[in-house]
Amino acid sequence: MKLNNYFVLLIVMLSVISITLSPVFISPKSLDIPQVHKTVDENFYNNIEVEISQNFIQTDSLDGSQIVLGESKFPTVLIVLAHWCPHCRNEVREIATFFSDYSDEQGEIIIDDVRFMSLVTSIKNDRSNFPPHEWLINENWVLPTLVDNQNSDISSALRVRSFPSYIIFDRYGYIIGMIPGRIEKQGIKNLIQQINNTVGKENL
Repeated sequence: MKLNNYFVLLIVMLSVISITLSPVFISPKSLDIPQVHKTVDENFYNNIEVEISQNFIQTDSLDGSQIVLGESKFPTVLIVLAHWCPHCRNEVREIATFFSDYSDEQGEIIIDDVRFMSLVTSIKNDRSNFPPHEWLINENWVLPTLVDNQNSDISSALRVRSFPSYIIFDRYGYIIGMIPGRIEKQGIKNLIQQINNTVGKENL
């Protein structure tokens, strides 16, 4: 499928009022969470604590702190990656420099009123580029990154079927679109414009 077709798909998905991609879980908790940093090493991935609700995900970050994907001032694009996936490796290498100039004092990446985060999932210690934090550090990856547990509960809840994938959330934390596969730098620029043109901050 060509890149243009992905954005046609995105427009359709953004226009749907009833979103079927969002699974129903428990009610979201407060976003005021204690910051306890874990040591990030190979054993770190064996003890990832995940909490998922309809529009709220809390888990460990690649820096060892707790991280939340939920309500935000901006719509959010979550880039889903698997460390062993060659398409993910190529995509990260292609787009890492694009994000490097946008990190703010809080470590968030916000470009034209769209926030970007990433998720590492399908973590396997017997496959290439394990552990993921070393891979992403080597690629100068600056996006705040959620870490999935050994059961890949986050990617399962989000119904991810391919790597990489781009999942778009409104500012209330609900899924409004998904693009499977690589889109590269120009695709990200087009995606930002499409989000702003299609939904706009007044509709988020």
